[in-house]
Formats: sequence, structure tokens, C-alpha cells
Amino acid sequence: MTGRVLVAGSGVIGLRTALELLRRKVPVALRSAHHPLHPSTCSMGAGGLWMPYSCDDPRVAGWAKTTLDELLDNMKSSRMSVDSSDSNGTIEMVPAVYFHQENHINGVEFKSHTLPPWTEDSRLNFQHMTIEMLYWQNIVHKLRIPSLEVLEKAGYKYCWMFHTPIVDCPQMLKQMLDEVVNHELTESVDSDVFESMEEMVYTARRIDCDAIINCTGMGAASICDDDDLIGARGILHQYDRSTCPRLFDGDDEDFKDAALFATDGEWGTSNEPCYLIPRGEKLLVGGSNLPDDTELGIREGEKKRLMENAKILGLDSDNVRYISEWTGFRPCRSKVRLELDEKYTKDGMKVIHNYGHGGSGW
Repeated sequence: MTGRVLVAGSGVIGLRTALELLRRKVPVALRSAHHPLHPSTCSMGAGGLWMPYSCDDPRVAGWAKTTLDELLDNMKSSRMSVDSSDSNGTIEMVPAVYFHQENHINGVEFKSHTLPPWTEDSRLNFQHMTIEMLYWQNIVHKLRIPSLEVLEKAGYKYCWMFHTPIVDCPQMLKQMLDEVVNHELTESVDSDVFESMEEMVYTARRIDCDAIINCTGMGAASICDDDDLIGARGILHQYDRSTCPRLFDGDDEDFKDAALFATDGEWGTSNEPCYLIPRGEKLLVGGSNLPDDTELGIREGEKKRLMENAKILGLDSDNVRYISEWTGFRPCRSKVRLELDEKYTKDGMKVIHNYGHGGSGW
């Protein structure tokens, strides 16, 4: 029976791991290199849209469903309906449209079984359709989307349409942190920089922990000497939702913002996607998914591309400036490392690694 657990790392994976332990009556000590709400962390800057992304591990489908269950339960407990947010504005249910040039999935001629497993969840109201069908439906839905003419000119003939939760990541992280800090079984929440697993084990013994869960994300590359772990660099611009002028027809209260995506064709690629995520008081425009790109800022050429993406997706970026920009690094592996490390078991220390979730952490 585990007595006390050291959770290393305080991004969304670390904080949610700590909460799960606490809710199961297991005492926790939380340690991380940066404050959990530090703006540089990947979890703080993430767009927060629920959709498995940038992680090829087959187990992600099951984890994603569990996450979806929890997000929707949180909304239900707040007694809010679909197309709404929870009482604290932390989770919104938002319509999403994913544009495609071809009627295929990942290079495979389209068949129903080639769709990702998550699309089968009836709660998402997922539909695969032609652009013409989208526009017939939009007479009712009234979403702010590019015109049929613009989409056809760019070569987009098909789309996915669904409803998905979007999490206000900074707000959700704060709620998680508050629950951890105020829980009666939380031993301590402190900063600590680990250079190796041996240092982590030493710290665990020093504070009387007999188990460790390593949720250090990108930090695990050096801590665990993990050559399989790489950072996939992401970038985005944030616009003020209430004041940003729009370019599409229907810019009135009857029309709704939608999350919009393109990862092929004229507008985007898998490494340089074009997307818009409406979240709370902000509109997030991205992006990139560049493995092993270590640039900390946004290059001038990337800024121009993000501004062009904003314009493509209906924001007048020529006449309004983004209010902030962000760069982060998704911790990507060929397979998520979620396993018991038996190297330390013989010495009485249970070590579990939990990192490498890519863009599917939320």
C-alpha cells in the first residue's frame, strides 16, 4: 500500500494525476521546476480544444473518451446546456468545422471505418459532409465560416462538423491547483529542479514518499535521458473576441463563432496547421506542430503566416493587432510513456512514468 506519493511536474498531466491520488485518499507532495501557472508551460498556452492530436499512441482514444466524460460531467454538474459554458466559464461546448480537400482520412480512400474512433461518440454530433451540405446546414446553425466560393477556390470539398468542449486552460489549471493546495492530504507544493531520476528518488526519500509519478513532460528528456521524447513546437496569436472586427457576412448576434481547422491543401499542413479556436474572451489563431524546432519566440515569417491565417478564418488582422503571442513545446514520443520503472522497485521505491502525451494532454 502506497503511503505518500511525490508527483513531479505540474502541467495538466501532473496536476490531474495529483488530484486523482488525493481523491483516492492518497497523500501527495507536488514538485515542479516552474510554478504551475507559469506562462511558459505548454499546458498554460494550449488552445484547450478537445480532440486527440499529435499523438499516435492507440491508447489515446480511450484516454480521450475518459477526458470527454469528465469535461461533459463538469458542465452537467454546473447545470448548463450544450452550446454553453460551465458556471465559471472554464469549459465551453463549441461547434467545430474541419476542412478537407479530399474525401479521405490520412491518405486512405474514405470509408466509415477510417474515421478516428472518437468521431463515433454520439455526444459530439459528428458529421462528415460535403462543403455544399455544410452550407445548407448553416442556414440553421449560423456559424461564422468562410464563404462557399472561398472554400471551393482553395480546393476544400469536404469537412467534418462536430461539437466539442474547449477548456480555458489557465483557468482550469488554477482550479486544479487550488484544489491540490487546499486538500487536507496535500503534504506540500514546492519548486524543485530535477537533473536526474536519482535526484527525484533522493527527494522522495527525504520527504518520506515511497512512490513517484514522473509527469515532467519535456523535462523528462534530460531527467530520464529519453531520446524518444522530442518537443513539437506550437505557436499562436490571441485576439480580443469582443473587439476584433470580422470579415465574414453575418457579423451580428445571430451568428456564432466556430472552431475552424485546415491541415491540408492551400491553407495548412500537418506541420503548419491553420486554425481558429474561440475560447472565452479570446480568439486563438495558430499554428504549428514542428518537431525538434527549438525557437523560443515567433519568427517574423511565422507572424505574417498567423496574421494571414486569421484573415482566412474571418478576423480582420489588417486593422487590429493580436493582444498576445505564445510559443510552446508539445512533449511527443512514438508512444506515451505510462509504465512502472522496475529499476527502483528493489530499493522499495515505486516509480511510474507518465509523460509524452503530445498535443493530447488536455
